[in-house]
Amino acid sequence: MKSLRLVLTLVIAVALCGCSEGEQAALDDYLERLGRALQVESPESDGEALQAVLVDLPGRRQLSVNEPQLSINLLDFLSLSSCELGRVLGANNSSLGKLAAPSQRLHLQRDLMLSAPECIDVLGKDDPELAEKLRRLLQQKYDARMTYWWNAWFSSEEWQAFLSRSEGLIPMAESSAEDQTTLLAATQALAYVVQQGQQWQSGEWKYESAVMESHQQQMLATAAIGRWRLTNRALMDVSIKGARLLEQRLGDRPLCPAGRRTPQAEILQNVFHKYYAGVLQPYLSKTDRFGAELIGYLSVISSLAPTGVVDEWHVDVINVLEEERAAMLNAHHRHVTKWQDILAQCAMMPGSQ
Repeated sequence: MKSLRLVLTLVIAVALCGCSEGEQAALDDYLERLGRALQVESPESDGEALQAVLVDLPGRRQLSVNEPQLSINLLDFLSLSSCELGRVLGANNSSLGKLAAPSQRLHLQRDLMLSAPECIDVLGKDDPELAEKLRRLLQQKYDARMTYWWNAWFSSEEWQAFLSRSEGLIPMAESSAEDQTTLLAATQALAYVVQQGQQWQSGEWKYESAVMESHQQQMLATAAIGRWRLTNRALMDVSIKGARLLEQRLGDRPLCPAGRRTPQAEILQNVFHKYYAGVLQPYLSKTDRFGAELIGYLSVISSLAPTGVVDEWHVDVINVLEEERAAMLNAHHRHVTKWQDILAQCAMMPGSQ
């Protein structure tokens, strides 16, 4: 199973390599063609600076929540040797258990919650005092269940990697292998996070460790939140620059004197159909749909967050992403409006005669 997860990680990582340069080049090409068609100077790309303008989202250390330290004394522990719970508590309290990764600690808590009721029933007649201690321990574990679940995901290295902006832009091609690898794997992982969290919230403990870990590997490999943020910012950047080019020509001299089409207007119309409507708009729509999905899942996760971290999650994760998405959509609206203005000058609006 570990080798399978490693192969999955390598496949996703290879698929993501080299995507960003091609996407940024396509955005730059659109601006260059638009500038030439408008006969105005195209602004230089600042794609390399895009990462610097994005604020850091809270990482695994900021989102980690203190877990209650619960234990049982040695004599009581020895009395549990006939129960499966004894093995689970032994693993939980061992040096390896205490140093385990958050996801491994969740596995141990799951095993404890599943094995404790049977052990309590067995001890109920022979050692009611110990059975009561275990009931209290079980209740404390139950009360802290969402803290264990939260840390398993959001104080993990996989969450940190999910935020990474080192992988560049998401793929442009609608049906490419890279596109399917990045977008589908990321949404499947978040869907699993939500499903598991809701199950834990309702006291349903069972899940397959290998399935959870495979979804964590998808988070590790796709860097989906970081890539979406970079892509969203790049699309905002190209929308702002495209609008400025169009505004510059609108304020300079008419493209179509007396409302008549000119050869230069025909060139501009070709740029609109082939490079705006044919390349930029589909990429923007796909990116925004993906962003809406990400934010939707993260918003549901806020209802599962422990009290101590829910405000930070709202303010520093969801609000930040929503603001970034809104800024891109506003820039895009301005860009579209300027296209409408200049095409209307030449009676070239889609649907016009």
